[in-house]
Amino acid sequence: MKKILSGLLIAAMLLTAAAGCSETKSAEETGGAEASADAGGVTNIQPEEETETEETVHLPDLPQDLAFAGHAFTILNNDYSIPVWSQIDIGAEELNGVQINDAVFNRNTTISERYDCTIVSMKSMDVNGDIGRFVKSGDSTVDMATVHLRTFGVHAQSGYFVELNTVDSMNLSEPWYDQNSVSDLSVNHRLYGAATDITLMDEQATTAMVFNKALYEDYRLADTWGDVYDVVRDEKWDYDTLSGMISSVSEDLDGDGNRTEKDRWGMLFQRDTLTSFLNGFGIRVMTKNGEDIPELTLMTDEGVVVLDRIFDLLYQPENCLNVMKYFGDATWSDDMVTTFEANNALLMWIRMADVENLRTMDVDFGILPIPKYTAEQNDYICAVNPYVGTVTCILQTNYDPHMTGYFIEAMAAESRYTLLPAYYDVNLKGKISRDVESQDMLDIIFTHRAYDLGQTYDPGNFSNTLIYMTMNEDRDFASKWASSQKMINKSLEKILKNFQ
Repeated sequence: MKKILSGLLIAAMLLTAAAGCSETKSAEETGGAEASADAGGVTNIQPEEETETEETVHLPDLPQDLAFAGHAFTILNNDYSIPVWSQIDIGAEELNGVQINDAVFNRNTTISERYDCTIVSMKSMDVNGDIGRFVKSGDSTVDMATVHLRTFGVHAQSGYFVELNTVDSMNLSEPWYDQNSVSDLSVNHRLYGAATDITLMDEQATTAMVFNKALYEDYRLADTWGDVYDVVRDEKWDYDTLSGMISSVSEDLDGDGNRTEKDRWGMLFQRDTLTSFLNGFGIRVMTKNGEDIPELTLMTDEGVVVLDRIFDLLYQPENCLNVMKYFGDATWSDDMVTTFEANNALLMWIRMADVENLRTMDVDFGILPIPKYTAEQNDYICAVNPYVGTVTCILQTNYDPHMTGYFIEAMAAESRYTLLPAYYDVNLKGKISRDVESQDMLDIIFTHRAYDLGQTYDPGNFSNTLIYMTMNEDRDFASKWASSQKMINKSLEKILKNFQ
């Protein structure tokens, strides 16, 4: 597999300042070729042969004289009560030696100086409500927003966002748009938002797993499964392998007959693990047909079997610790990390932002993708969590969507070679992840991401019901589906009508 992400740091060193707007070559001038750049300006040289670990620097196709006449591009983005989910990737006041902050500052400075504009980060604890207020009042203060997928699902069908396929200054096939989001989030060939390299929140919200390397060795799991990274590479990291590992380490350490956080667990999980595994095992709440129209596909014969098996896996009180049920809403997140750091669990389900909480862990850990359902499944699938993952949207009240499209292209392209290297290669691949193999796993995780329309638009609120079922280890999804069927169908009809 071509390791795109591994080459970002190399590409960043090649790009550097990438010249002023007067030096940017259009596709017509360069013959459509890829380009590399240095501090002296953009060149038009294609490397003779692309190596497996390098990504060719690709410049946006922008007008040679592009300038925004001093416009202040205001980006509405998420503040949050949980610090790890507050965005730090839109604005930075000054250089402070922190990798992400400095990458954001340098990116913003470069774009501002190159294209004669300023970048304003408007942080909000209520992006959902603010979007409605701005659009309904006709206020054009905000040009664009980074929007949680669940919020996006509500506002996209309300007509609050510009349809991106109508913005001809944006090329949605470029690498600074997550192509999985472009293909997954359209409805009836209309796309109102996409995950871009401008923000890291879609990476932070990507689901994965971590494992305790010392416990893997202490319990001699390699005798049965071999090196766990080879298991992943050999496409054998699946449901049965996960289940076997979980049951191999669970232990009542103090022998008191009570299972607590002080004992040994096969896996720690929380409510969102359910839908993450559902997607990872190849099932979506909604799947699009050949006409790009979503259809409910959860309650197929295959979906029902997979859901039952997920409940079988998670609802094992002797093997899996349901942290939200055990610790309660107030402290579960911190307690989950503390339990894993105390070497009391082999595996823990995470969103990638959680990895940063493990930076002080004494024992080495590794990062793994979400398992497949069976080894025969085509790809690993790591869902982007819809409650904290974001997409970039242009508000309908935007002063000039065409010019904003150029700004997004410039900002996202610059981010790909400045902000992303700071995140992948310096932060995750340097300070946090503990081995070279985990770096390979990151490439797999971020390449095979999924955005489930059924969780984003959630007709009848059923996918939300599913994850809350895990709070009480409830598995009676069939009766809940039956009782909600009328509401689900009516909600889906309304969604489809809004996209006609």
